[in-house]
Amino acid sequence: MKLLQFIDPQDGQHLGLVEGDRVIDLGSGGLHEAYYEGGGDEVGLVAAVERLRNRAGDARRLDLSQLLASRDASSLHLTKPVSGPSYNPHALKVWLAGVTHEVSAKLREIEAQQATGAAVNVYDQKYKEVSSGGRPELFSKGEPDTVRGHGQAVTRPADTVRLVPETELVSVYGMNRGGQLERLGYTGGNDVTDNGIEADNPLNLPQAKNWSGGCASLGPLLVTADEYDDGDVTVSCEILRDGQRVGFKEGKTGRDNLNMPNSLLHLERHLFRRIQLEARSLLAFYWGTPIVFSEADLSDGVQIGDVMRLAFSGGIGQLENAVVALEETGQLAGLEDK
Repeated sequence: MKLLQFIDPQDGQHLGLVEGDRVIDLGSGGLHEAYYEGGGDEVGLVAAVERLRNRAGDARRLDLSQLLASRDASSLHLTKPVSGPSYNPHALKVWLAGVTHEVSAKLREIEAQQATGAAVNVYDQKYKEVSSGGRPELFSKGEPDTVRGHGQAVTRPADTVRLVPETELVSVYGMNRGGQLERLGYTGGNDVTDNGIEADNPLNLPQAKNWSGGCASLGPLLVTADEYDDGDVTVSCEILRDGQRVGFKEGKTGRDNLNMPNSLLHLERHLFRRIQLEARSLLAFYWGTPIVFSEADLSDGVQIGDVMRLAFSGGIGQLENAVVALEETGQLAGLEDK
């Protein structure tokens, strides 16, 4: 089963069920409402969506390709496939893992050494720790409204040193009525990162990962856990500038490519032992990237006006986001004048 969320300017967010090249409008709300208000936390997400499908009857059918192509906020357009409800957006938690793939660990180590002129060893050491069963790197994108959907822009702060995309498989979790976690499905993610300030000093990681207006994205589709093979997943990332390709890489992720005991479960154990999911909340978990754009690949990183196009095998599809400037607000003036 493939699901998406889209915005109708007339009445807000809707949940859609993808069948072939058509999307069945399941009504207002989204994945959160289907799971927690539609009984998914009792009978399972798939059964809850099937109930909605049966009730939909002759509900409108939409063209999937048109939704994927839409960039007009005044017409129907996609948003991220998982979110908190409109009355509580913080019911979506967003957590991420780092240096889970060897290529990422090695390239980050090299860049840190180049930036500082000294051996750093943080990334390689962490990768080796995790590979032998140690604690993984885990961090949060703290504000769910900074996570964008397919076709929506992400932002580039004015003080960015070098912005890069990170192409990551994402698993989505809910908590059933028995108080047990469930993997609900999988989607694609872009953990946009200021690689430049992270390379200068790993303690800059929170700033390298978090800012207003769009510092990550999810989508375009969510494939339910019963249908998605998360073992060996092919991903790619293309960067377009003025319509021309300036960067492209592909790689492998998925359970079979996480070099650690118990694979994904190892990450989940460390995450959920400390970050206990609250009642009626969802959590999106980025697995780490097998694709890193080094300075040799793209010296200036992604710039304002560039488009990042990430592809995921298994039916998730292609996640696309343009890069725009993060607007300066002038709100610091009141502090600087004192």
